Amino acid sequence: MTIVGTIYSYPQNPRVFKSLIVAKYNGLEIKVDDKFVMGTTNKTPQWLAKFGASQVPAFEGTDGTVIIESGAIAYYLAHYKDDSSLIGRSKAEEAHIQQWIQFVDISVGPSLGQWIIPLLAPERVPYNKATETQAIERVKTQLQTLERHLVKKTYLVGERVTLADISAAITLYNGFKNVFDATFRKEYPAVTRWFTTIVNQPNFKTVAGEFQLCEAALKFTPPKKDTKEKKPKEEKPKAAKEEKKPKAKEPEEEPEEKFEDAPKPKSKLDLLPAAKMPLDEWKRQYSNNDTSVAMKWLWENIDLTTDYSIWKVDYKYNDELTKLYMSNNLAGGLMNRLERARKYAFGCLVVAGEDNANIITGYFIVRGNADEMIEEITDAADYDSYNWVKVKVDDAEKKKIDQVFAWEGSVDGKPIKDGKVFK
Repeated sequence: MTIVGTIYSYPQNPRVFKSLIVAKYNGLEIKVDDKFVMGTTNKTPQWLAKFGASQVPAFEGTDGTVIIESGAIAYYLAHYKDDSSLIGRSKAEEAHIQQWIQFVDISVGPSLGQWIIPLLAPERVPYNKATETQAIERVKTQLQTLERHLVKKTYLVGERVTLADISAAITLYNGFKNVFDATFRKEYPAVTRWFTTIVNQPNFKTVAGEFQLCEAALKFTPPKKDTKEKKPKEEKPKAAKEEKKPKAKEPEEEPEEKFEDAPKPKSKLDLLPAAKMPLDEWKRQYSNNDTSVAMKWLWENIDLTTDYSIWKVDYKYNDELTKLYMSNNLAGGLMNRLERARKYAFGCLVVAGEDNANIITGYFIVRGNADEMIEEITDAADYDSYNWVKVKVDDAEKKKIDQVFAWEGSVDGKPIKDGKVFK
């Protein structure tokens, strides 16, 4: 096999499986760095100078090629050989491969993450029953789209395994492993048949091993409260009996007032004084009025000295964007991963330009006026793929924000074509 580079990530990361499986199909050898330490290696100045972001997996080719994002690494390795069976036999097939990769990765993946991550890592994302219920319903709806497509097909595109099958199976990997139990799978027999076909391919099994479908779905278990063992009270030695003397009547003591512990805030932003302009009210104004009316209301009511700040957001890799619809899906992917920030932020991202020459840019209104972005946004998986700059909102900046929030006009000379709203 031809050694083409090294991948850096933490052990047993399914997103790394994607690239390693693609490499197996194309007869390529990838080294997995066994000295990588998550949270240490990827925070060093040397790492950031080379890769530009701390996210993993990251790939460094023997020819000096540097790539982050698991999908981009897999795409690069799939196209490493011009005659690869993974990339489609025609332009139409290649477009359909990208269609299903993006549908599963951008539409299904974030919803599945909102369902599973609080069950596997509640310290990272606190469990919320309402969020879980909504996520499950979205996953079911999206899997029905796959079910309809796969009823009469063995693979997602064509008559053999492609990059679409590998990528989609990896995105759904933790679902079938942790929450798609037998009862759940009965609703999606075609999707289940397709998934088991893909994970049992020799090249897949060589990388990921034998796969065991979920038998009992993970459920949230509230943490047990600490219980302290009660010590038996020590009996005091009885004193000798004394002649009882009448006591002067003492004033009755008032019962001691008991204070219950105040509930701990879920976010430090909840400790801020109430904002003069409730964020929900702004969201209603934006949703129910013409944008020009809503913007006039916003500038009359928002307090940017203490209550809120406004941040300009730009995708770091605009020069790599191709189709407009793909860029818009990418912007939607960020929005889908910001569930923790829903109470504390509002934002618009727009796609401006044309196919093969477009950009993703926008603005976010964020609770508080600190100079650092709030944790509820920095915690999102896609955060590091964007530049976030706190702006001074003068008249010129207001005009730009008005255009972005209205999806009208142009940005840097590029006409606004589409967009996504986070509210």
